[in-house]
Amino acid sequence: MNNRQADLQAGVAEFISELKFTDLPAEIVADTKYRILDWIGCALAGIRTQPSRIAAAMAGANGGKEQASILRAGIKVPLAQAAWVNALTGHVVEFDDGHRQAIAHPGSVTVPVALAVAEGFSKSGKEIITAIVAGYEVLIRLGIAVNPSHYKVWHTTATCGTFAAAAVAANLLNFDKNKTQTALGIAGTMSAGLQETFGTYAKPLNVGHACQSGIQAVLLSDGGFTGPEDIIAGKKGFIVATSSDQEIRYLEQIRNKEFMSNTAFYKMYSSCGHTHSPLDAIFSIMREQEISVEQIQAVEIATYRISVELTAQLKNGSDDEAKFSLPYCIACALLFHKVTLDEFTADILIDPRVIELARKIQVFEDPAATQAFPKRFAKVTITMQDGRRIDKQVTAANDIPQYDSLEQKFISLAVPGVDQQTAQEIKQLVLKMDELEDVSALIKYLQ
Repeated sequence: MNNRQADLQAGVAEFISELKFTDLPAEIVADTKYRILDWIGCALAGIRTQPSRIAAAMAGANGGKEQASILRAGIKVPLAQAAWVNALTGHVVEFDDGHRQAIAHPGSVTVPVALAVAEGFSKSGKEIITAIVAGYEVLIRLGIAVNPSHYKVWHTTATCGTFAAAAVAANLLNFDKNKTQTALGIAGTMSAGLQETFGTYAKPLNVGHACQSGIQAVLLSDGGFTGPEDIIAGKKGFIVATSSDQEIRYLEQIRNKEFMSNTAFYKMYSSCGHTHSPLDAIFSIMREQEISVEQIQAVEIATYRISVELTAQLKNGSDDEAKFSLPYCIACALLFHKVTLDEFTADILIDPRVIELARKIQVFEDPAATQAFPKRFAKVTITMQDGRRIDKQVTAANDIPQYDSLEQKFISLAVPGVDQQTAQEIKQLVLKMDELEDVSALIKYLQ
């Protein structure tokens, strides 16, 4: 192991321990508040799902020290348990933000940790924002370091997310560099999560486990537990064990405080991120011309290999399966002109119109798109019954934030998890997060 690798974890720990609110540019603060709002919306929608109900019931039955709230459950449990349930809940509807190069969902492994720890230790809004940015930076930069090869089998949000969760908790608890470095070392050996879980309840479980493990790593470090000083880049460390890529320069540059958190994208479709480029193409076509769905003969989608492997099949056995099915999602886009939670309800899953159209949709690999990944290339070709062909190609998904749309998205997700007035009050509090002296004003609405 060379000196460059040996210093890596220490540098990441230094960044986490030294990051202050005053270090954050105004645009990063503003964006982070929308990240928090977006995740809370996803979580309030997620509380209505079966995986969330099962997890909340289990955590409530286990009991323990009342430190942090399970969303809308009316109970408090230990910090790590609350973050575990809430993180699962925030990821289950597949509407949380993501990062293309890191191939991960940073909001789902940072915001629930920040809210749980902040509630347990009475932290301010500025402290919450700062800690979340620390977590985003760690997840994005570590995700880039190990991908794209890591993503062949590993679930990056779960694996790299464990480090990010530890970063959030360590920053909130004002850990020094040494305690933070130890916490990262412990977190590294607790990180886990496989893609074989996709399409099942175990996928959001991966995310909850990352948050739980990150908090536990920090608490263990605080109690004097020891861990490796370079589990990230050591000879038998995380990068070597889980990746054939060694792009660590973004991690090395983390101390420069040239922030990457706002390079994460917001989801406007409630489906797997690998469906988004084809969906962008479909919606672009529909904006440009009217498509008679009844006259469609076939739809061909050429895209990168991972998208083909994960989403090419028509799957509608459950909402979890359908969110990983391009034929299903494209059919919904063409029929309903949207892909929101409403399109994954039980009646739509078996709608004969959706199934009939989805069976006309074929997904196959474009070698050039695979070579360009993690850029999200897709080409959609619609062939009409009269022989007319409509083509649209996108080289990357549309990731430009539309903050007004995000506020609308939040309200649509939050209700009926909460009533309309409560949703508006939550929105106002979150968008003024940097003015909150402590998080209790927000938590009372989330309890």
